[in-house]
Amino acid sequence: MFTSITHTMNKSVASRHAMLTLSLLVLLSVLALPAKASSVTSSWQSWPAVGDATLKWGPWVIYDSELRSPSGRYLSQDHDLALVIKYRRNIDKDDLIEATDDQWQHLGISKAKRDKWLRTLSQIWPDVKKGDRLIYVLQNDQGRFYRDNRQIGVVQDREMSQSFLHIWLSPNTSYPQIRQQLIGMR
Repeated sequence: MFTSITHTMNKSVASRHAMLTLSLLVLLSVLALPAKASSVTSSWQSWPAVGDATLKWGPWVIYDSELRSPSGRYLSQDHDLALVIKYRRNIDKDDLIEATDDQWQHLGISKAKRDKWLRTLSQIWPDVKKGDRLIYVLQNDQGRFYRDNRQIGVVQDREMSQSFLHIWLSPNTSYPQIRQQLIGMR
């Protein structure tokens, strides 16, 4: 009887040992899989540039901008895109919001939509300092804002997500030369 109990205990220990070994093997095999980009939303960092442009206002340089896409080509405003803006001046959030409102008004977006979208942006955007980068990434109709490489906000409204890029990429933009440079049509 003692031998039977010992045999049963050995089977139980062996079974637990086998399960633990199997669990470790599964974990190790998962960890050994090739890593994709750290996340879908950070893959924009490796996208090649489509084009770049500088916004000047009178004698002042306001920012340098760069448009990126997974292919390095501009296909349309509906595809995955990243707009990187590096500020060359300090600009407070309220001025950024006012300038965005002016551009959306120029594009014919209704006041009700603009007001709603501007409230969203006022919760996301910081004041920017000379040298700061604000990045807007559009993927799968969802927009994400980054300050340098840190995500600061998400826009889940499809129309707002695309309308933000329309400021620079719409054929009706108030900055047609910047549009041409960003989409690689210098």
